[in-house]
Amino acid sequence: MTKQVSLTGYQLKILGIILMVGDHIYEMFIYAQPPTILNMFGRIVLPIFLFLSAEGFYYTRNRLKYMSRLLIGFWGMNLGNQLIPKLFPMDEVMLFNNVFGTLFLATLVMYCIEEYKQKHWLKATGLLTLPFVIALPFFIWMSTGNGSSMFIYLLQIFPTYITVEGGYAAVLLGAMFYLFREKRSLQFLSLAVVSLIATGFDFSQLLVNYQWMMVFAIIPLAFYNGQKGRGDKYFFYAFYPGHIYLLYIFSYVYLNYWM
Repeated sequence: MTKQVSLTGYQLKILGIILMVGDHIYEMFIYAQPPTILNMFGRIVLPIFLFLSAEGFYYTRNRLKYMSRLLIGFWGMNLGNQLIPKLFPMDEVMLFNNVFGTLFLATLVMYCIEEYKQKHWLKATGLLTLPFVIALPFFIWMSTGNGSSMFIYLLQIFPTYITVEGGYAAVLLGAMFYLFREKRSLQFLSLAVVSLIATGFDFSQLLVNYQWMMVFAIIPLAFYNGQKGRGDKYFFYAFYPGHIYLLYIFSYVYLNYWM
């Protein structure tokens, strides 16, 4: 009898990390025209980590602590994204990556789902709408052009649905992964719908705007066996910003001293 192939949460995470590194190599060395396939394969990374965040949020013993780690990660990367380019300035590459904000908002919506289940209507609604309220001054400033830089700093402290990496669609996908976590087919349907939205319904540009390729995350997720696997609670929190900043610095050195 052949052994059925399955993946633990840890193995999914390692797969996501490998593809994520390839994607970020593409971003950090874009001026050298790296293979586009690195960026294409990178599209499935965010759905994998949103899926794992839904699993992690469900099983964690302390949901608020789980969320606070993501928020602290968001703050830390915002600081790093400001500091590193000042130390190693280059116009060819911009630092904007910060998936911690996306994962935090996704878990915030998950938290609100649980609060609604407990009939804590006011609390859940308040928390759910808070990112909209925070983003409002930013929209006013953008529309009038007569605002203050304090709004930009505000967004560095409080993530919003439209300013985080992946935007509202990514946050919604994470929430759907959690809401339908016992119905894998509905999780995959949610991913397919978000992938369709990502096309902008302009199917003539599928090889130019390939964000829709996130739908292929269904393949590894279909092999998830529901087991956590090896534990490494803090590895991702260190590896994610660490490898981005190292690649950025390598790119700076290559651009300024090797090209």
